[in-house]
Amino acid sequence: DERILDESCAGEDSSLFSGKKDTSASRLKFFLMSPLLPTVLWAQRKATLLLKIDLPDVKNPKIVLQESKVIFSGQSQSHDYALDLELYHDIEPEKSKYSVGARNIQFHLQKKEEGWWDACLKNKAKPSFLKVDWNLWKEEDEDEPGPIPGMDNFNDYNFAGDEEPDMGGGDEKDSDDEPEPEGLPDLEPKDTDAPSEEPGPPPSE
Repeated sequence: DERILDESCAGEDSSLFSGKKDTSASRLKFFLMSPLLPTVLWAQRKATLLLKIDLPDVKNPKIVLQESKVIFSGQSQSHDYALDLELYHDIEPEKSKYSVGARNIQFHLQKKEEGWWDACLKNKAKPSFLKVDWNLWKEEDEDEPGPIPGMDNFNDYNFAGDEEPDMGGGDEKDSDDEPEPEGLPDLEPKDTDAPSEEPGPPPSE
């Protein structure tokens, strides 16, 4: 497992990266306390970037979408994970979506400008935690419009605001709950005691 290692996190423990006594033990302690880097799968279409964070049953997920970044933290299987991805080009956060599922976290990110990216991240040096999602991968000449299998179960959130969207269930009433209007004629025929009229014999010539 990879872990985030940042010397700025050393704090007041100057021996952590100073080369002084107990440096090895301090480095090991810091390493064990640092969050893990999850495996990330990626693919793309002309207008969208598709990401999957390969973690099952994520607890307390925190996800932030910015124009040039995807930031994540959460817990999975008793481990802490964190991720800060600087994307190759900008996206539109307010038009992008994600879904936290039982097996992974999926992202459907809207590219700010349509086009095929040369890489997923700004730093083209491919990190070991980033892998191609061959199940979703398409070449530029294979791109087709329409839904993408396995990438259509998303929370419909507007990431530009803090409020959840109106899902259409506000003040609207179900038609079955509305009272019937008064004064309409009864459409059912009434049961009367009047005998039914039988047609008589045809008139004689």
